[in-house]
Amino acid sequence: MAGTKKKSTNEILVRILEELAAHTDTEHGLSTKELSRRLGVTEKTVRGHLRMLESQRPFGRAVGQLTPEMAEHADSPDATPGWYMEPAIDLAQLRLLGDGLALSRIDEEYAREAYDRLRSLAGYAGGQSEGLSNLRIPRPYNREFLSNVENLDEAIGAGRVVRFRLCQYAADGTLVERVDSGTGEPREYVADPYQMTYRNGLYYLLCHMHGRPGIGFVHVDRIRRLDVLGPDVAQECRLEDLRTADGARLSLADFLAERLYPWTGEAEDIRLLVTDLACVYDWFERPAVRRVDDRHYEVTAHADPRTVLWWALQYADAGIVEILEPASLRKAMADVGATLVATYRVAPGQRRG
Repeated sequence: MAGTKKKSTNEILVRILEELAAHTDTEHGLSTKELSRRLGVTEKTVRGHLRMLESQRPFGRAVGQLTPEMAEHADSPDATPGWYMEPAIDLAQLRLLGDGLALSRIDEEYAREAYDRLRSLAGYAGGQSEGLSNLRIPRPYNREFLSNVENLDEAIGAGRVVRFRLCQYAADGTLVERVDSGTGEPREYVADPYQMTYRNGLYYLLCHMHGRPGIGFVHVDRIRRLDVLGPDVAQECRLEDLRTADGARLSLADFLAERLYPWTGEAEDIRLLVTDLACVYDWFERPAVRRVDDRHYEVTAHADPRTVLWWALQYADAGIVEILEPASLRKAMADVGATLVATYRVAPGQRRG
């Protein structure tokens, strides 16, 4: 009778890593006895290889031992003593990535599947999680969203031009393609894509729309029939050719920092008087703040005035923000106030044209 072939050190190490990666994390371990049974080698052999892995940190991930005392104080209700491999990312990072899935407005089932796959790849034991238990994807969603993200990422990396249609909402909330008012045919747009970014809970494409000046924002989840055009179609405006009002090369990071909402007006120097700094630092990336007295702060920032107008209106009822400069923005606030007075001082519906 032929003897059983002896496993090599490398084979044992690989099998141990496979078991630890698939079935353990920092609060769920496997005993040497269980590993011995699964690998078909002695516990002494398993212990020796585990000590080797513990000192080497394979793939940059620690291999360690969860003691019974440590398991008693673990956060997980089903913590299991034994040997483990730490996950590739921690729970906080996993949570943030899961929240990103929730923000993406993709199919709810797909989002949960992607999160569970991410959890598994990260190295957490136990399969599915309740991490996205409260996930509710807004309806309707664009079924082309994920392929659009992939294709736009490819186009941005290759410096390609894209062509697409845009949707708008119908009265019942469904997405319908925009049409040309003259021909009644769906409108097509051609753009040079630069970057995708989240803004106020929505995913946007920053791009140059052909035939229009400067940079524009496009809702990625409203794009349909996206085509990445071939290398023979040249960009109308390369990112490196864009300039600010003073002639400097445009920075997308600065461009986004100057806009509290997706809008493409020119940024100006804004001066404010506020009584609460939370409303400032929660929105402005690089404000300059000076204390005026016990209650007031003077704030200066370089921002798009229209977006500052929208931002200031949400604090109007609390009286914690006053726009000092520019005068044109103060007038715009006053005009909005006059419109509100004209609308709400009469009975509902009386101002309809």
